[in-house]
Amino acid sequence: MSPRSAFFRWGLIGVVVAGILVFTQFLEVGGLGELIQTGETSELRPLIEEQLGSIALAESWGHDGQIFYAIALDLGGGEVAPLLDHPSYRYRRIMYPAMASLGGLLQGQALVWGMIVTAVASGGGFCSRHRCQIRQIRLVRSRRRNPGMWLSVRLLTSDATALATMAVGVLAVVVGWRFAALAFAVSGLSKDAYLVTPAALMGNKIRRWPLLLVPSAVLAAWSVYLMLNVEAGFSESGNLTWPFLGIIQAASTWSSAHWGDLFYLGFALLSVTAGLGYGLFRRSWLRWPILCWSILGLASSSWVWDFGNNAARAFAPIVVLIAAEENAGVGPWRDSRYVTESVVTRDCLTGVGRQPESSNRLREDGGR
Repeated sequence: MSPRSAFFRWGLIGVVVAGILVFTQFLEVGGLGELIQTGETSELRPLIEEQLGSIALAESWGHDGQIFYAIALDLGGGEVAPLLDHPSYRYRRIMYPAMASLGGLLQGQALVWGMIVTAVASGGGFCSRHRCQIRQIRLVRSRRRNPGMWLSVRLLTSDATALATMAVGVLAVVVGWRFAALAFAVSGLSKDAYLVTPAALMGNKIRRWPLLLVPSAVLAAWSVYLMLNVEAGFSESGNLTWPFLGIIQAASTWSSAHWGDLFYLGFALLSVTAGLGYGLFRRSWLRWPILCWSILGLASSSWVWDFGNNAARAFAPIVVLIAAEENAGVGPWRDSRYVTESVVTRDCLTGVGRQPESSNRLREDGGR
């Protein structure tokens, strides 16, 4: 089977797995409208019940799926924003609700289906227009096995879209900065923290500044709109603090956490620790993105670390980036074509090698 065929095969498998995850969540919560988990005390409850009718409610405030549903109903923020805590922080992640609602066209149960389709497509992995190679196959698998991705797909949040488009941007860097910049812009509008990846790539000898400038300009323009029409568009909503402080403060609540939450907290802590070790002691073209994401984990507040589902989704990119580099010509997947491409890719990214198109000729020669 050719690398291209294998890529699409694994992408399809990823979509099926993501669909199964949503279906199990559907069985757990008891209905389609319940997938967004509207809270009993949520300010959004009247709006959502107006759209979906009588639905079973989640305990207390509910979960983030209801926020993305409400934002998709009012992409401009005129009516929904006053109902949200930290409205500009919520509205900065506009891409997922915009895609799910087809630009604001869908409402009611059709909008829930739009959120499901977008999350499942993201969970399955986006396929770029460029050549599909072995590294891409492994990256699809790493996303499919990532607990942070599982949670985002099940909970219908923006993390899956951000993670998938970030991965596309990383893959597209070698082939063409324009497509990579577009992918990073979509990723940044899905979740603003994902600007860390293109910013950190500048730590290499990559002189493609549009990789950072384009997504930064797009997010800044949207933030200015929010600042003028909603509230302070650049607020970080208390997500950052002094290094280690957030983890220490949150650790006092972990003893009473459910075992499932402890699993996700363990995954997040392991991801951050592995990322620090990898970034500090390994020479890699993805070293700086991995290290910066790990430092971001250390500097995240207890608002992130209090709950495992928050932390696992927040730091899921570390695992994907490590997988993207670690599978580059090492381990059980090593073969001559792959090793050759890995060397050429790294040379191109560090400015040592010639143009990336040479990898095609080398692969045709079997790496000789």
